[in-house]
Amino acid sequence: MTCLFRDYKEGMESLVLGIFIACVSLQLSEGLHKRSSVCYDHLGCFATDPPFFSLHRPLNFLPESPDHINVQFMLYTKHNPQKEQIVTINDSASVTSSNFDPAKPTKIAIHGYFDNGQKAWLHEVKDEYLKTHDVNVFIVDWGGGSKTLYTQATANTRVVGAIVAQFITHLKTVGHAKPEDFHLIGHSLGAHAAGYAGERIQYVGRITGLDPAEPYFQGTDVKVRLDPTDAMFVDIIHTNGESLLKLGLGMKQPCGHVDYYPNGGLTQPGCDAKNAVSNIKIEGLQGGVKTFFDCSHKRSHALFTESINSRCPFEAYKCNSYEDFNAGKCIPCSGGGCGYMGYHGDRVKPNNKQTLVKYFLKTGSTAPYCRFHYQLQITLGAPHGSRKERGDVYATLTGSKGHTEEIQLTDDHIDLTPGKSYTYVVTSTKEIGQLTKFTIRWEENAHWYKPLDWNPLNLRHPTLFISKVKVVEGENTQQFQFCGSNVAVESKTPKQLSASSTC
Repeated sequence: MTCLFRDYKEGMESLVLGIFIACVSLQLSEGLHKRSSVCYDHLGCFATDPPFFSLHRPLNFLPESPDHINVQFMLYTKHNPQKEQIVTINDSASVTSSNFDPAKPTKIAIHGYFDNGQKAWLHEVKDEYLKTHDVNVFIVDWGGGSKTLYTQATANTRVVGAIVAQFITHLKTVGHAKPEDFHLIGHSLGAHAAGYAGERIQYVGRITGLDPAEPYFQGTDVKVRLDPTDAMFVDIIHTNGESLLKLGLGMKQPCGHVDYYPNGGLTQPGCDAKNAVSNIKIEGLQGGVKTFFDCSHKRSHALFTESINSRCPFEAYKCNSYEDFNAGKCIPCSGGGCGYMGYHGDRVKPNNKQTLVKYFLKTGSTAPYCRFHYQLQITLGAPHGSRKERGDVYATLTGSKGHTEEIQLTDDHIDLTPGKSYTYVVTSTKEIGQLTKFTIRWEENAHWYKPLDWNPLNLRHPTLFISKVKVVEGENTQQFQFCGSNVAVESKTPKQLSASSTC
């Protein structure tokens, strides 16, 4: 079944590319007759000149009219958490008679391509906010402009952004709201629409981009896409930054004051072909394949939603790359250098007008996604008679509040050399408190091309010697040491070490 799905996936990649080329050709023939600019009352003019025309945007259309896009603003508050109030720009009474309170923070959630204001994640975000926060929440519905060919929808985001900016100005004028109290949360194309809105209004407080759309935006001029100048604070969650040819839908390019890359930001755990096969069995072929294609892209808003009321902090670590992060080079984050992905992202803002600061973290494959991070450094002893072994290493952490499951530290079989140190980043679904014990286990797996290392009759007892283990808790930088004193650990035989103040 997995092989069949791989073949199906490769076929779908070709199909998606073919459809894209066909759509481009179709729009090119139509676009020859389109004007180079269009103006709409109170919104200004929109042109297809550079920078909106570029190598990254070989075909660029004018946005459709505001009447066609039909942007609507649905207000929810503590007084009406389930039943929306429609607030309109051309009706001041719709503001003054609503539950909108300018003294409270305002959240504006904007959906992406081919969606509308009834998309489940928008209402999940709204519900999470109103559980514990007394805020105004507006859901923006621009379904009239999103359900079209992608290139047209990208153009329509310019009008959507302009209307959102006009709406904020209206709330400022009629309701005496302050721009710095507004937080725009946009997914995919909605992230760039939020950027267009922020570009038009000085001192918008915050924009959170949830996996901003890649096609027609990555690599473009800052006027075309979301960037740090669009709000006082711009934070980004990247979850699907693979190339478009690999069905990546989101930007890999950093574009905020801070950019968070959970699990590296390319694809997300639980979104691989293996899980897609399971989804096909549950949802049928069409539903399972759709879930697979946009799984990583949608994970961004799932992570943000969970972060609103999560007791787990979604703590992230400033790092140059995911490879450095996985190698344990960025834990702990001393001096308050940690970031907090999602709702609490504004707790840590770069100093000295820094932008494009990258943070990395690991999350789970299913909800709850948040994880607690630990850096492990295992130093092997080198007593007389020790030798290089090869295999897989596993560990279990035990603390005052519980223990982790056994964690596989190595992605593949590795050489384990006496006297050498090995560093890993591991996670736990729960906070396990003060560490008290460390359990290590390993399994030999000899090279196939080294027959002298084979041990079919178990005549040899492959053994590692543990000199010491150091564990650093990522969330509070506490360090724990476990003295091995060259304790022998035979293959497949777990060995438990107790915490010690010195080694």
